[in-house]
Formats: sequence, C-alpha cells, structure tokens
Amino acid sequence: MLTKTQTGYLKLVAAAVIIYLVNEVSAIYLPILLAMVISFILNPVVDFFVAVPIWPFHRHLPRGVATLLSFICAAILVTVIAVFLFTPFIIEFYKFLADLPALIFKLKMISIEFERNTHNVEIPDNIHNIIDQVLNGATAYTIDLAKRMLNTAFSVASGAVELVVVPVLTYYFLKDWRFLKGDILAVFPGETRHKANVIIDEMAEVVSQYIRGQILVSIVIGLMVFAGMYLMGVQYPMVLGLLAMLTETIPIVGPIVGALPAILLAYATAPALALKVIVFYLMIHQLENHVVVPKIMGHSIALHPVIIIISLLVGGKLFGIAGMILAVPVAALLRVLVRHLWHRER
Repeated sequence: MLTKTQTGYLKLVAAAVIIYLVNEVSAIYLPILLAMVISFILNPVVDFFVAVPIWPFHRHLPRGVATLLSFICAAILVTVIAVFLFTPFIIEFYKFLADLPALIFKLKMISIEFERNTHNVEIPDNIHNIIDQVLNGATAYTIDLAKRMLNTAFSVASGAVELVVVPVLTYYFLKDWRFLKGDILAVFPGETRHKANVIIDEMAEVVSQYIRGQILVSIVIGLMVFAGMYLMGVQYPMVLGLLAMLTETIPIVGPIVGALPAILLAYATAPALALKVIVFYLMIHQLENHVVVPKIMGHSIALHPVIIIISLLVGGKLFGIAGMILAVPVAALLRVLVRHLWHRER
C-alpha cells in the first residue's frame, strides 16, 4: 500500500507528464477544438431528436442514431450554403484579388492628391503627419489582410488530413459525453466529485451559449453588412459581409477592423460614399450593442468590458488572432472557476 505522501508524489508526476504531453502535441489542438465547437452547435439538435417519441411505439431514438440524424441535417445545410452562397463568394473574392493592385494604386493616388491639397491649406504639421500615417497604415492593412486570408486558406488546405478526424471526434463527443464526463469526474476524490460535476456542467453551458450566440450574431451582422454595402453600391459586398462576420468573433475591436476595408473601398469610389459607409457601420455598431447581442447572447458571458479588453490584449499577445477569438470564452470559464473555488457559497 502506498502512503499518502507517495500517492501525492505520483499525482504530481502524472500531472507533469500530462502537461508535457499536452505541450508536445499542439498540432492536434485544431481538430479537437473544431470537434468540440461543432459538438456544442449540434448538441441541441441531437437532444431534439432524442426527445421526440417514435410514433406509434412511444419510444425514443438512441443517442447514436440521433447524432447521425443531426449529421445528415448539418450536411444538407452545408450543401445548400455551398451551392447558393459559397460559389458566388469565391467568384467575387477572386475578382477582388484581381482588382486589388488597381485598388491599392487608386488609393495611393487619392492619398497623394489629398496630400497635395492639404499642403495648400494651413494645417499643423502634427495633424498632417497623423493623416499621412492613417492613410499609409490603412493601405498597408488592406494588403496584409488579403495576404492573411490567402495564408489561412492554404493552411486549412494543408491540414485537411488532420481535419478528417473531426467528424469522428464530434460523433463520439455528442454520443458519449456523459460517459466521458464520468471518466473525468472519476479523477476527483469522492467529497469533491459533486462540486466538480457542477463546475463542468456550468462551464459547458457557458461555452455552449457563447458559441451558438456568437455564430448567430456573426451571421446577422454579416447579412446586414452585405445588404448595406450592396444597396449603397460598394464593391464586393459579399466579401465585406463575410469579413464582417469573421471579425465579429473578436469582441469590441473586431467590428472596427471589419469596417476599415469597406471604408477604403468606398473612399476609392467617392469620399461621400465613404462617409455614408462610416455612418452605416456606426449604426450597425449601435444596433449590435443594444439590440442584436442582448437579444441573442443575453447574459451568457456577463463579463465587464474592462475584463473583455484585458482578455483580448492578453490573448492577442500570446496567440495572435486565435488568442483574441478564444479570449472571451476562456475568461468566462476562468470566471466560473474563480466563483466556485475562491468564493464561498452563501
């Protein structure tokens, strides 16, 4: 029989080995993360199929069969989206890439003309330098954005082999989550197992609400931006709508980043159109903060804006764009842990 001290040392060694292995196998994080995200999205569909009784037997579908049905529904939805939305978007995106050098040249000419006009007006040197920096930075950002999108596409394509396991992982996450959670709880001592179960359930609920809410918010904002850009005559409305949908996943700073290319494209057409686009994005931002997010997201995260901003800064510093996207849900999970482990229940 091992003494308590020996058992404690063994646990420390096991924890160190697990941390080492987790650090060494970072390449598998993306498939696991994608499988978990898809599981959270499809879980309500699986629960719906399980809850519906089979007439006339008054029995319920096994969870494995319900999971397969949810996969079929998801496949049909993805196929419809690919046929009606993805193909036109690819055509427009390639047109955008083909026209990008001409657009950049036009923006440079506009900035040169603007600089020539500002020299004829008495403007303080510091204001003139700020204007030059903003224009140069905006142009450089547009180029960098296109490069990042291409690099991301190539990275996803190169990792396609690893992504093959995503459906398999998703299936078992959905089908056997209760058993997997039981194995996790078995690690905890008996007196803390109930507490660990409550924490895991609450963390799963927070992540589930955040993912589903964020996806709905992103889709709504993307559709609104597409409609607005299309009606105002801004070029590449589908590209701008998708960009708005993607940047919406980064709270606070994401919408600002997503608006910049639209403003530049509108400015390349006419300064008055750029002003309309700025007003439009300001309206979208207000509508998002006061109507869309409260209605869809509710209070699933309930983090103060200061905590969100600090989380974004830390996540961006450590892991770049991926860190900024994951910063808010990770902060929400830490909030759950702090509330349960450091705060006494009343």
